[in-house]
Amino acid sequence: MPTKSFIQKLTGAIERNNSLLCVGLDPNPQKFSDHFPATIDEQTLFEWGQTIIQQTASAVCCYKPNIAFYEQYGAAGWEALRRTIAAVPDDLPVLLDAKRGDIGSTAAAYGRAVFEVLKVDAVTINPYLGRDSVEPFLSYPGKAVFVLGYTSNPSAREIQEFDPAGERLFEHVARQAQTWGSINQVGFVVGATQPHALARFRELSANWILAPGVGAQGGDVAAALAAGLNADGRGMIVPVSRGVIYADDPGAAALALRNEINQARQQVKPGRPVSPRAELILKLYDVGCVQFGSFTLASGKQSPFYIDLRRVTSDASLLKMVAQAYAELLRPLTFDHLAGVPYAALPIGTAVALLMNKSLIYPRKEVKAHGTGKRIEGIFAPGDRVVVLEDLVTSGGSVLTVIETLVEAGLKVSDVAVLIDREQGGDKNLAKKGYRLHATLRLSEIVDTLAEAGRISAGQVTTIRRYLNDSH
Repeated sequence: MPTKSFIQKLTGAIERNNSLLCVGLDPNPQKFSDHFPATIDEQTLFEWGQTIIQQTASAVCCYKPNIAFYEQYGAAGWEALRRTIAAVPDDLPVLLDAKRGDIGSTAAAYGRAVFEVLKVDAVTINPYLGRDSVEPFLSYPGKAVFVLGYTSNPSAREIQEFDPAGERLFEHVARQAQTWGSINQVGFVVGATQPHALARFRELSANWILAPGVGAQGGDVAAALAAGLNADGRGMIVPVSRGVIYADDPGAAALALRNEINQARQQVKPGRPVSPRAELILKLYDVGCVQFGSFTLASGKQSPFYIDLRRVTSDASLLKMVAQAYAELLRPLTFDHLAGVPYAALPIGTAVALLMNKSLIYPRKEVKAHGTGKRIEGIFAPGDRVVVLEDLVTSGGSVLTVIETLVEAGLKVSDVAVLIDREQGGDKNLAKKGYRLHATLRLSEIVDTLAEAGRISAGQVTTIRRYLNDSH
């Protein structure tokens, strides 16, 4: 029988034990000497953990051993950890609290240690080194990583609230880490002591959240659940260590905590999480980049909506969101330069170039008689590959004109990236010429999202859909 994934084990345990409680296994003889013999060895550590597991297995959804409390005892501690993990029932997942994070080759070695040697189901990861430090862990089918998002320690805000340009560091982590793997591969560690951060992570993602800090660290169960639960009353794992493992009766303590969590769950009416795509759409609307009414287009035709992405640069946080959206489109592509279409795409292209550390070139709308008289500004060589950036596409005519200029200069073009596809034939027209269109958003998705959020009426939705159908 195939081994169950972390998510399969987790959701099965939640259903079977009616529990979001995760018991942390943190052997600490220095602080809790009454719970351990005078001599600490491999067998002592293993028997301690095995006893905790036997007493609590019917009340938990997960176990979370902290690797540091075992590593302090060297080889004996490592072997005790391996045996303790193996003692967990097969239908309960093990999430190793290791907070690994290093360059790719080292991360791959860490991945082998936790998934092949210790055989855990998930591990906590430090995201500071970026995507390539996490990818080795994601190469294991069925395994999961929990990225440090906002930790429970008192001084966390000194770093994690850092906000140089309209987006706090923990929000950037929430957006970026979601692009590293599927929703079943990537979760977040967000302290129960930080309900504002829990709420923000739930707004930005539908991923699972590990919320440490309940109990000894002072996190409030009800406040944490109200902030972090998803629309199904799940989406959170609540780890508790000292409150269970050093109780006089760990089994009874686990049951009491499970019941306390469930009682709080019943009182909470969690809202539906806002995905990053939906957040971008709502922000575009609120800034006035997407407007609805009656508008006269350059062609003289009437339209029930108007898209003005020149407004993006008036809001720094929106510009950053847009640049990140383009970057997600572009990462799978192979290219040497970005080529912005004048004029709305140029400031956006500059933001994308800065974010991705790529060069930006652009064709002039008109060639000047003075100066260099160049048709294309920037440094490039014939044969270089470029991706054309435009703010939106309608029929694709303006993009094809720009591509013609680039190709005449010896550049190679295969791909076009836009923020919004108005769904009026642009993708098909580009495809006929051999070019692929990559769009972050399509107008129909924008309309559906705004309608669901109550920003536009059902009548407006009907009018817009009729207009789009007639435009094809």
